[in-house]
Parts: sequence; structure tokens; C-alpha cells
Amino acid sequence: MKAGIKGMEYDAQVFKMKANKKARNVWMALSLILSLSYTSDTAKGLHTLPYYAMFMAICWIPFLFGVVVLRLQGAATQYYKFIVAVGYGVFYAFVVCTSESILSFMYILPLTSMLVLFKDRTYMVQCGIGTLVISIASSVHKFMNGMNSASNVNDYTLQASCIILCYICYVVSIDHLNESDGALTNSIKADLERVVTTVEQVKGAGNQIMDGVTVVRELEDENRQSSTTVVQGMSELTQNNNVLHDKTMSSMDMTTNINEQVERMASLMEQMVTLMNESADHANESSGELSRVAETTMLMAKLSDEVETILSEFQKEFERVKTEVSTIESINSQTNLLALNASIEAARAGDAGKGFAVVADEIRNLSTETQESSSRIMEALANLGTTSVKMTDSIGQTIDLIQETSEKVAVVNESVSGIAKDAAELEQHLSVIDSAMQDVKESNHQMVSNMEGICNVMNAMTDSIGSADGATKTMLNKYDESSRNVNKIETVVQDMMEKLGVGGFMGIQDVKPQMHCVLVRKGETREEYHGKVVRQSGSELWLQMDREALGSIREKTPYDIQIVVDNVLYNWTDVLANVENEQGRDVCHLVVKTTPVIANRRKYPRMPIANSCTITRKDTDKTYRGKMVNVSANGFAFAAASDDFAELKGTQLVLDIPDFPVKEERTMEGVVIRSTDNHGEYIVGCRMPEDSPAIQKYVNDNYKE
Repeated sequence: MKAGIKGMEYDAQVFKMKANKKARNVWMALSLILSLSYTSDTAKGLHTLPYYAMFMAICWIPFLFGVVVLRLQGAATQYYKFIVAVGYGVFYAFVVCTSESILSFMYILPLTSMLVLFKDRTYMVQCGIGTLVISIASSVHKFMNGMNSASNVNDYTLQASCIILCYICYVVSIDHLNESDGALTNSIKADLERVVTTVEQVKGAGNQIMDGVTVVRELEDENRQSSTTVVQGMSELTQNNNVLHDKTMSSMDMTTNINEQVERMASLMEQMVTLMNESADHANESSGELSRVAETTMLMAKLSDEVETILSEFQKEFERVKTEVSTIESINSQTNLLALNASIEAARAGDAGKGFAVVADEIRNLSTETQESSSRIMEALANLGTTSVKMTDSIGQTIDLIQETSEKVAVVNESVSGIAKDAAELEQHLSVIDSAMQDVKESNHQMVSNMEGICNVMNAMTDSIGSADGATKTMLNKYDESSRNVNKIETVVQDMMEKLGVGGFMGIQDVKPQMHCVLVRKGETREEYHGKVVRQSGSELWLQMDREALGSIREKTPYDIQIVVDNVLYNWTDVLANVENEQGRDVCHLVVKTTPVIANRRKYPRMPIANSCTITRKDTDKTYRGKMVNVSANGFAFAAASDDFAELKGTQLVLDIPDFPVKEERTMEGVVIRSTDNHGEYIVGCRMPEDSPAIQKYVNDNYKE
């Protein structure tokens, strides 16, 4: 039977005490009855006063002696049954030897029937032998003194037989009770062992559930933090995408406008080519038709004015095209920058942003193609500008020639030849300009097509961002639902563990060496002392503590102690402490006499950090390099790229974090409760042996969920 199981522990002392009290009460009742009877007989003159005094002394002195022994030795003393046997036996011997009543032998039977309560076979046999000896001795005494005749011998024989039979029944009853108690005890012991085994299994399962709940909670916190980051990134990406969409639509409008201007310029160039062809024809015909020189000259003057006007409009449209192309280049630069920002945001989002990265690359490629087209347009426009200058010079020369022709008709032939030559050259230039304008037109069409593609991509990106944002928010809602379910499971398990603690199934026997213990002295100011369990025996603990803490221990002062056992917090009250020397060192000795109050460890917020750390296994002293993932007041997680962490659950680790802001906690201890493979890098979660107020304050001051 497991010690300390409240309400199920058999206390033999209690039953001994009850048996002694019942035997005393029967002894007292018999003594009172006989005392009253003999007092009445003495009053009637049947007994002398000296005899009555001796009777009362022999009756009550042993009884009072037994009462004193019960007071001094305790109500459960094992000597009282012998005092009953001897004291009442002497009184019984006096009564049966001096009484003339044949029924006096029965005065022993009520008391001896109560002696069965002691369930001591040997004791009952001894009492039976003593009673039989007293009965025989009293019969012989009466016969020798002539108090009975020979006819009473049969009565004495019957008395002895009755006494023997009664004691045989007493012994048989005791044997039966002992056998029955033994069978019942064995049955209870077997059942209790099964109950204890089941409870131990329940405790183990409860601890595993609590560990699992803790792991789920930690993973949930980490996933929620990642999801929150993704949601924030999606919000920023949505804003940037809206800006990019607006810029793209503006570029689309400007590109359409440029396309219209290019179409108009192409139309003007076709008209100019037609006019120049006609001018060349007129120049060729002028060599044979001198009579029409004047008319032709006037026509050429008119045509030259129109060409000058057209060239002026062309020059304006040409400058406008250059301005629009510059605007396109600026928009391309902004588009490229926005695409780069989208790529960065997608990279931050991790796997959830891969689709956006592809879209951003497509936008950047389209922007690059648009930039190349703009460059070709600018090159063509540069050539067109050169040609336009030449054409303007040629027109000026033509006007000069026309003026000279008007003044000097005599040199018409020479002038006509010059005009023909200039017209041919101008036709070549116009052909070049026309070809360049066709290139500009084609490039502009390509630019429009590219901008339409960009708009389609932007619309697809907007839809994808909206879908991803909705999915992420749905995921956050699922995390909230999971958190509520985890809290329900944790509450149920905690209630079960608390009931096990109240039932006595969780106690000091669960404490193991190397567990951390907090010793609390209550008073005007709460004082805490920290130590580590050295050993446990029964209801006692020995703690290793620093000298300052040992010097503060006060004997006979009740303390509260707190020990974390498998992620469950045990709280004991009214614990006595003193300092002892064990194996050459001072330790704190604790005596625990109460049942612990069981509670789950507090849950603290986990703050993401990324400090470098060194991990050391306490069992092998092997070290690893890693990076912190998060930390809380009673646990931490780190990442390390070593396959050793795949199967290290339950292993004790020591972490050194040189640049951790909380200086007194730059070295942390913990036991591994989870390990997750993240593409070759293991995310390892650990539980600390006790809560850290310093880390709790740091997290509360620097992190908000």
C-alpha cells in the first residue's frame, strides 16, 4: 500500500485505541455492577466491612491502575490488555473463591468476550488457561474448606467445561477474523496496487498531455506571429500594388496619347513625301517648259510655304513626342522600382509570397522591354531631328532659289537643275524620316501592348493578393479557435491533476534529484530562496543552496516550497527547514508533512528574438552553434542545423547567449520538449526548470502581441 494515500490508509493504532477503550468500558461496567451488588449485600449484613473493603480494593485498584497507564502510555498501548487480564483475573479469582453462588464463574465471560477485539490468539489462549486454573483452584479451595459438598463436583465440572468451550469459541473466532482480515487485506492491497498503477499511468498520461498542450501552444504562438507578419506584409504589398496600378494606368493613358500623336505625324510625313514627289516632277518638267517657269516658281513658293508650315508643326509634334517618350522612361523606372519592392515584400512573406515574386519578375521584364522600346524611339527621334534640321535648311535654300528665280529668270535652267537635285536629296531624307516614323509607330504599338500586359498582370496580382489576404485572415481565425480548444483541454487536465493531488496521488515521492526548488518565507516581506534537490527520502528533502540562502534559513519557521515536476507546479505549505552538514557540505533539510496543491505552470508571452547562442548537452558536454527563435519567462526556442536535435526530447541543455539584454539570464537551462525539422534546420523548444522574473519583466517591457 502506498503511504500517504489519504482516506485509504489503515492505522492500526486507532483500532488498538478503540479496543482498549471498549475493554475498559466493559471492565468498568462489570466492576460497577458487582460493586453495587456487594454493597447491597454488605448493607444487609451478608458481608463484613473488612471483606467489603478488600473487595472494593481488589476491584478498583487494578482498574484505576489501567486508566493511569492509558493516560501515560497512550490510549493505544499494547500493555493495557495484559493489565486487563491480570487485574480483572485477580479480582475474578477473589470473587469466585469467596462467593457461595454457583454462577460466580460467569463473571469473567462478558469481559473475555470483549478480548476478542484484540484478535490475539496466543493472548486469548493464555487468558483461557488462567481462567480455567482460577476456576479449578476455587473449586478445590471451596471443597477443602467445606464450603461445598461432594454433590457440587458435577457443577464444577460443568463450569470448567463451559469455560473451556467459551475460550475455544473465542480462539476459533479470532482465527476466523484474522483469516478474513488477511484475505480482505490482500484483496484491498491487490486492488490498491492496481489503482496506484492506474493512477501513475494517468499521471504520466496527464504530464504527456500537458507537454503536448505546451508544445501545441508554443507552435501556435510561433505560427500566429508568422501569420501576423504575413498579414502586415500583405497589407503593405496591397498598398504598393495599388500605387503601382495607378501609375500603370497613368502610363497606359500617356502611351495611348503618344500613339495618337505618332499616327498623326505619320500621316503628315506621307503628305510631305507626296508633296516632295510632286515637286521633283515639276522640277524635271521645268527643263523643257521654260514658258511655265514663272507659274512653276509661284507654285513652288506656295508649296515651300506649306512645307515650312508642315515642318513647323512637325517640329512641335517632334518635341512633344520626345517629351512623352521621356515620361514613358520615367514611368518605366517607377514601374521597375515598384516591381523590385514587390519582390522584396514577397521574399519576406516566404512560401506564401512565391507567386507574387513571379508576378513581380514579369512586371520587371515588361518594364525592361518597354525601356528598350523607348530607347529605340529616342534613337529614331534623334535621327528624325537631324533629318528635320536638314530638311528645314533645304526648304530655306529652296525659298532662296525661288526668290533668285523670280529675280533672275535668265538662270532658270541652272536653278531648275539645282532644284531637281535638292528635291532628289530631300526625297531621300523624307524616305529616311518616313522609315523612322514607321519604326516609332511600330515601337509605340509594342509599348501599348506591353502596357496592356502590365495592366493585366497588375489585375491578376491584385486578385492574388486579395485571395492570399483572405486566406491568411482565415488562418488566424483558425489559430484562435485552436487556442480556445487547447485552453479547454488544458483546463480539463489541470482539474484532473489537481484532484490527483488532493487525493494524495501526487506528493513528495514525485520529486527527483536535480529538480529546482523555491523556498518561500512569508511575513511582512516575502523572501524567496532558490535551491536544487540533492536527494529525497520519505517525506524529507535535502537542497543544495548558496551560502547566503543557507544563512537565512530559520528553524521552527514554516515555509512554502514550490517544485516543478514534469511541467506541473507542486506547492507545499508549513514545511520545516534547518541546515545540516551532509558529506562535508551544508545543505537545507526540509520536512514535508502536508499534501501539495497542484497547478499548471503559468503561461507567459513568447517574444521573438534572433540572438546567436551556443548550445551544450549536459549529458555529453557536446556543443553546437545556433540562433534564438523566441524566449519567455519559463521557456525558449532556438534553431540549429544539426541532425542530433532530431531525437533529443527530454534531454537537458545549457544555452549561452552572450548578447542577451538580460545579463543575469545569459546562461539558461532547459529540457527539450519538442523538435521540428525545418528543411534541415531544427527548431527546438525547451522548458526551463523554474520561472524567471527578470525575463518576464524584459518581455513585458519590450514586446506586445
